[in-house]
Amino acid sequence: MPAFFVSKGVFMQFESHRQPPAEWVEWLDGWVASLRVHGATPATIEHWWYVVSQFAREASMPPDLVETNDVLAWLGRGVGVNTMRSEVIALNSFFQWSLRDGRRTDDPMECVPKVKRRKQKQKPAPREAVEKGMNHPDPRVRLLVMLFADAGLRRAEAVQCRTDDVIDDLTGKSLIVHGKGAKDRVVPLDEPLARELMSAGPGWVFPGQRGHICNDTAYALVKDATGWPPHAFRRRFATDVWRATGDAVKVQSLLGHESLATTQAYIYQTADDLRQAVKSMRSYRQHEGIGIAHPEQLLAAYGIPDSIVSAVVESVKTQDRSNPKLF
Repeated sequence: MPAFFVSKGVFMQFESHRQPPAEWVEWLDGWVASLRVHGATPATIEHWWYVVSQFAREASMPPDLVETNDVLAWLGRGVGVNTMRSEVIALNSFFQWSLRDGRRTDDPMECVPKVKRRKQKQKPAPREAVEKGMNHPDPRVRLLVMLFADAGLRRAEAVQCRTDDVIDDLTGKSLIVHGKGAKDRVVPLDEPLARELMSAGPGWVFPGQRGHICNDTAYALVKDATGWPPHAFRRRFATDVWRATGDAVKVQSLLGHESLATTQAYIYQTADDLRQAVKSMRSYRQHEGIGIAHPEQLLAAYGIPDSIVSAVVESVKTQDRSNPKLF
């Protein structure tokens, strides 16, 4: 079923979601039509429409009367930085379109400051949360957690899974993942996950009233069941693959990232990881007979905090007093 239907000459966008106030409908219809012609992906259009519709309901005023202070008050309601950044992008698109279309003579987003991308790495879900999700009585929770933690899917990708997306590869089963920007990728599946997906029956793996369940439903199911958001399990997948392979490029391909820098933000490195890296460096130098006078400089070059660098180097020195020449 399409994401909208026609009723009395008015488009009702994304009928499975709560609808905006009547005075916003025509504006949103025109904006969405413009996004489709521009080539925005269906997932992006739906998400942006959802954000602006939520703002419209909570602002309680027609779109031509919205001012900068109204936007700032809504953005400051207590959501996370990344969520706020996504909302600013959606509202920017809507009000810039309304300006170009002649519906407004000013842009209330012009004085809204840009939200910086959060640079602090977020922690992956702990093993206890993974086990809790995979042992949950709701089969949807179990399968969602498996898709996030064992295949690294985004929640929008998980809810769109169909059983016919599971394909045979040379050694087992893989999943065709319908990613961001209408870009598909193929992710290998382990046997338990492949078996769970195939047992879901034909069609959507997570059926809903109108197609598949929505992103917010998937989020609520996993967060309520485990205490951790879906993306934390995706970070768990990324970190575990990196620890197992040491290959960030492989992680990038599995996650469907265009930029390796984006992938590196998903890899959570602990002091133990860094210590193991220094031990590997020591082993290599012993084998090759190569000495490096200041290994702390090598770690510092990768932006590792001084306190961690000192602790790691001192730990390795303590364990290898028999070879002081290497330090």
